[in-house]
Amino acid sequence: MAKTGPLSGVKRDTRTTVSAGRSGTGQAGAGDSAARGQLEYAYRRLKDAIMNGVYMPNQRLIEADVTQALGVSRTTLRAALIRLHEEGLVEIEVNRGARVRAFSLDEAVEILLVREVLEGLAAVLAIEKATPADIAELRAVVVEMEDALATDDVMRYAALNHRFHKIILDAADHEIVTRMLGSMRYPLIRYQFGSILVPGRRDQSLAEHQAILAALEAKDPTAIERAARLHVSNVREAVQKHGAHLA
Repeated sequence: MAKTGPLSGVKRDTRTTVSAGRSGTGQAGAGDSAARGQLEYAYRRLKDAIMNGVYMPNQRLIEADVTQALGVSRTTLRAALIRLHEEGLVEIEVNRGARVRAFSLDEAVEILLVREVLEGLAAVLAIEKATPADIAELRAVVVEMEDALATDDVMRYAALNHRFHKIILDAADHEIVTRMLGSMRYPLIRYQFGSILVPGRRDQSLAEHQAILAALEAKDPTAIERAARLHVSNVREAVQKHGAHLA
């Protein structure tokens, strides 16, 4: 026979309450997870759009238009904009909203100074971690770069240049260096692409990539750091001399 005393009722109520509490907690957790997923989606999509020139420097990011384009709420968009503001890609002005940040020539030059050090470090780290497959891929990229210059395909060369450095960075496998270099990409896009158009810079750039590859193959940390830093230093020099025409 089941017990019918007062404690038995309390126990049943407690079980019911605990079960309901767990259910509520589970629903709240699922809601939080969905919100985080939406935020990450909005952040990534908007960042990619800025990096790829969908939204141009100084362009205002009108909430109604961007939320419709991304399919997210205004609350989610605002949280994504705050993250992009913290990364220096977006400026948020009181009562005026957000706009894509434009970087000056002086800022680009200062960023290139820092990038020079980080690229040198990444190249040194890659010596110990690069696999034969990584080196083979770099060789193939350099061959393609030679072909791109021979056919005067600047857009293809720029894409191969990015791919070359990404292979080095991935081989270095250093989270902080990767994150810091990634944050420097957007401010330099228009200046770096323009620098390859400077007379004589194309052949110089190709020779610099060949030197980095040779040092990696030789596993020479001194040579590869010097070659990687010289490459960025020469980009900086081109930007400094011709920056007004590159922006």
